[in-house]
Amino acid sequence: MNVFDRLTCAIVNTFSLRSALLLFVGWLSFSAVDSLRAAPVYRIQTSLSASGFKVGEEIHSWESLIIVSRPSPGDNFWYRLPHTVQVTGDLPPGIQLVQKGAGFHELAHFTGTPTQAGQFTVQVQATMADGLTTTQEAVTFIITDPRDDSYTVQTWGLTRLLQGKQVGNAGAFLVGQWQSLLKAPTKVQATGLPAGVTISESLAGYYSIQGAPEVAGKFSVTLAFSWPDGAPIAQTTADLEVLPSDYKPKQTLSVVVLGPIREKVSYAPHGYKAPFLYVEDEFGARSSEPLIITATGLPAGLSIDSQAPGSGFVVGRPTQTGTFATTFRATLPDGTVTNEVVASIEVLPAIPFTDLAGTYDSVVDRSESLNGNNGGRLRFTLTRGGQATGFIIHNLVRYPFSNAAFTFDPDTGDVTITPPGSGVTVSGSIALSDEYSSGSPQPYITFGGEVVNASSSAAVHGARATARSATNPSPYASDKRINLVFLNESSSAAGQPSGAGFLAASVSPVGNVTLTVWAPDGSAPVSLATTLSETSFGATFPVYFIVPNSSGSSTLSGQVFINSDGDAAGELTWYQSATNRGAFPDGISLIEYAGVIGSRHIHEPAGQNLLGLEESINTAQFDLIGEDVSAEPEAALTLQRSSMTVASTANVRAMKMRFDNKTGILTGSLTLPATNTSRARAVTFRGVRTPNDTGIIGHFTTPSSIKSTRRVAGMLMIDSAR
Repeated sequence: MNVFDRLTCAIVNTFSLRSALLLFVGWLSFSAVDSLRAAPVYRIQTSLSASGFKVGEEIHSWESLIIVSRPSPGDNFWYRLPHTVQVTGDLPPGIQLVQKGAGFHELAHFTGTPTQAGQFTVQVQATMADGLTTTQEAVTFIITDPRDDSYTVQTWGLTRLLQGKQVGNAGAFLVGQWQSLLKAPTKVQATGLPAGVTISESLAGYYSIQGAPEVAGKFSVTLAFSWPDGAPIAQTTADLEVLPSDYKPKQTLSVVVLGPIREKVSYAPHGYKAPFLYVEDEFGARSSEPLIITATGLPAGLSIDSQAPGSGFVVGRPTQTGTFATTFRATLPDGTVTNEVVASIEVLPAIPFTDLAGTYDSVVDRSESLNGNNGGRLRFTLTRGGQATGFIIHNLVRYPFSNAAFTFDPDTGDVTITPPGSGVTVSGSIALSDEYSSGSPQPYITFGGEVVNASSSAAVHGARATARSATNPSPYASDKRINLVFLNESSSAAGQPSGAGFLAASVSPVGNVTLTVWAPDGSAPVSLATTLSETSFGATFPVYFIVPNSSGSSTLSGQVFINSDGDAAGELTWYQSATNRGAFPDGISLIEYAGVIGSRHIHEPAGQNLLGLEESINTAQFDLIGEDVSAEPEAALTLQRSSMTVASTANVRAMKMRFDNKTGILTGSLTLPATNTSRARAVTFRGVRTPNDTGIIGHFTTPSSIKSTRRVAGMLMIDSAR
């Protein structure tokens, strides 16, 4: 692997999904904590590059993320989803706004290629699906013309080539005064190159030699770069030597130590934590044959696995701690020995697993061939003595297991579970997650593993419950429930079922969570007991419901994040498993809920009516989004001191509403009258007051206008009209 390849791999690894999430959490934690206030203040922030942008150079999403955060006393910063971003003012020509994607880690951002230099300022604000808005912030784009800067040419690999051998990544960079690549469109002219090779742009800002030299010899090469109109930028000369085809390249051993490793932890080939080795020649070509790699001074318990072509891996389970100067040497298949490399390997003490006792709650990912695409749930309790009991839900069936089915290695945290009769095996490990433990009241320990059978597997992800007591209560506990609404698409057009659902969560002082779900298909509410896992950036709890209905059953699974104020966000997936979709809107079987909106009900403020809407508001608008609903609102309501009544012009009748001051939940029903194409329908709805106290958000269900055995579900919105 040559220098350019290693650099590319490092960049890719740095911006992996997991790293991106950690980076996102880090961004959420740099704002100052806001002190006493009457209502939460959500802020909008951007990560625009401090150095600005250039005409002709594409803006990448990670350079221009738009972040929603909220300061909260005694807690880190949080975010609400789903939301939409609004921009007021003219963006720079060539730049567009991209709204957030389906996942909560996919943020809104700017994209495009600037076409005009200058300074452009716009106002940016986000609106949550429940109507709450963030602060409005000014965003300034500073766009310069790359022609105003000076550049130099830096070459890499333009020294020795091999006759008849395809050139690797040898080439040149156009570099500005701050060592940044010029990525605007340019032209290059090369003179003096040997026959058989050319040079052209292969990546933005990088120009590489391509082809295979046809003749051996020494060549003086001139590289001249210019703008598209021919104006010069910079040029350089390089002496290049093409060696004869019978030249034997020198092979070099390289050792990569990614960082400290842990005592008693098992390291396998191709693992990303243990040191690894590789051999490449002076032209950047990786050896394609197995090597014999020896090492002296390795920590006890480790050895070298060199079965992979051109590579070797440090494998095994270290049994002693300390820092070890290890000498590595590789022998090629023809008996040639490469250079020796001395590398320092640090072995840290084993993570203490003596305090692993507790309850673990995990969600099993869906697998089309393993669990009928319904996912599952793994829950078990581990005692200090290493005894465990629990259950796994697989194919919608609950399989309990005792300690006889549970194998646990306290030194490494390795776990194997074989629930009787389930036909599956759970294997994985309990590992301390250092990234999330900082600032937590207790170590945050994650469970990572997989559920497998003979033909397929599915990932397991979850966490240990945070141990709490009455004398040390959870900061997330309250006598008020957290009421959540999960929406497939908050912006679904009228007539398109959104599959909205309603969830209520109660958190006890010791961290136990009781969930009740009113599912999107209108089935009866179902309750579930789960556990809370506290972290430095909030708390999480798993969600896995099996919801029976008239056509079989459905599942709702995922994870919800909350903060100490009861604000919630997360990702849930709804799957209708029955073949008869009579209890769910046609065409909807698998729905990903990118956002879960919720908040803890607060006592009704003085001077406001039972809906939490200001008395000065005279009217409100009632929008139903679902099957057979027109594009215009069907109900116009009049707000009174203690209730909402149907206006005389409304196309509804028999309106009933009730607001529970204890839970903060609004329930009600109305009747949509018969039309020429549909019969009269009774609509039931359930909602929660929005945090800004100007409306209700929730979900509704109603029988179909065509078949009385079918029901449809959608999103309920009651927005105040000021």
